Amino acid sequence: MLARPAVAARTAVFVQTRNMATLKEIQTRLKSITNISKITASMKMIASTKTTRAQRAMKVARAYGKVSNDFVKQAEVEKAAEAKELLITVSSDKGLCGGIHSSLARQSRKYLAQNPDAPVVVLGDKAKVQLQRAYPNNIKYSFSQLGSTIPTFDETSAITSTVLNDKEIV
Repeated sequence: MLARPAVAARTAVFVQTRNMATLKEIQTRLKSITNISKITASMKMIASTKTTRAQRAMKVARAYGKVSNDFVKQAEVEKAAEAKELLITVSSDKGLCGGIHSSLARQSRKYLAQNPDAPVVVLGDKAKVQLQRAYPNNIKYSFSQLGSTIPTFDETSAITSTVLNDKEIV
């Protein structure tokens, strides 16, 4: 007797061949892409609102900055011979504007390459992280969590007092 070996029959109901996605997987991916686009749109709206608020605040502050610059130009203040130099780098604590932080850190490193003993005061975590790699000993003070709200006089005067009361820096 010639008998054929028993072969299990294959079913091709939901078998995936050659990495082809099934209809259900494609639908799931499309749904997740739609959800991601909704999240992105809401993030854009929030960023737009924050940018508008910051631009309004900047427009108001620009008048004060212009008056300060005019005052300094008219005062004709010259640097004293024995004056110490202090580098103050201002950045943000978080955000997606890496180019700005990299540029700030690059300019700060360039200044510190010319003045290797200059003390540094850093406002914001992004610049601090980048400057700590190359000049960890130069950073005397670091302040963070300043940009979450509009800066107040109390915050700025506390930072100024801390820096001015340090006899090593001033």
